Amino acid sequence: MEHGGDIYGNKNIELDFSVNLSPIGPPQEVCRLLAEEDWTEILSSYPDPTYRELRQALSQKMDFPEDWILCGNGASELLMAVVQAVRPKRAPSYQGYERALQAVGAEILFYQLDREKGFALTEDILESADGLKRLAGTKEETMLFLCNPNNPVGKCIEPELLDKIAEYCKTNRIFLVVDECYLDLLPDARRRTMKRVLPENPYLIIVNAFTKAYALPGIRLGYLATDNEELRERIRLQQPEWSVSMLAQRTGIAALGSKEYLNEAGQAVRTEREYVCAQLQELGMKVFDGEAPFVMFLSGKELYELLKEKRILIRRCDEIRGVRDRSEERGHYYRVGIRSHAENVRLMKAIREVPD
Repeated sequence: MEHGGDIYGNKNIELDFSVNLSPIGPPQEVCRLLAEEDWTEILSSYPDPTYRELRQALSQKMDFPEDWILCGNGASELLMAVVQAVRPKRAPSYQGYERALQAVGAEILFYQLDREKGFALTEDILESADGLKRLAGTKEETMLFLCNPNNPVGKCIEPELLDKIAEYCKTNRIFLVVDECYLDLLPDARRRTMKRVLPENPYLIIVNAFTKAYALPGIRLGYLATDNEELRERIRLQQPEWSVSMLAQRTGIAALGSKEYLNEAGQAVRTEREYVCAQLQELGMKVFDGEAPFVMFLSGKELYELLKEKRILIRRCDEIRGVRDRSEERGHYYRVGIRSHAENVRLMKAIREVPD
């Protein structure tokens, strides 16, 4: 699955709907920091290799000890470090984590979500032939990746099911990595985050980042949390000595200091997501249910190239494993991020202008 945001390979793009970020832009606290701070001395100094102040700020936000936290150059670096530390022999995975697992030669087991069930994860993963049952009882290191909400549909995993999966993994000594990079923009994020069971499960790792929730993909700042001290040390040894730049540390602290930002961004996502879904349905598209700051839909029109001609970039999903039914003769799957209302209106106008 190719990554979104390739504006460098697609020249003259004015609106990038292929990425999924907070629709209100970075926090004002971050913008003020970048505009008002004298960076001459800061940029001439080595960053704190243990990013103490950043971990303290994250600890206050996440409400668990700062010693449980590791930060890195985006969630992608941390996911790679986790896999290198554990070196699993087998791992059920969404397609997005395939690269990290390939790097250690793991056998990758793809658990396919059912399109008829709206691509929602169900309890079938516990006992199905291609689910966790294949890992239970093995003597080799094994690992399960979950993205909550998932990508590219944006559907959340119910907390009760997540608890069952976490307990199953703990009992069967399966490392469970839960990617929560989109979760902070949901109204019930506190109920859905797995940090509630983190102290009880040494096999659980939560991964998050500032990229999506705070609209800071260019900073490259991610973090993970686990109460497994031995595992944390193994992960840390897979990282460069100065994995988090001075700019990233200061920016992260400023973002965390914005008390109302996530509420405002989350409200914007909910309002604009309703608008985008309603407009797409009015245009005859099949829209898949979700909560994340993006929408996946099935269109009878070929949109990608024609929207690029209008300087708008969206995400093609036809080639994502398990999304497209090859028996379909017509239709293409796409994903669009949620942006400001004016930008969403422009996207809908452009789609209307695409000929059948």
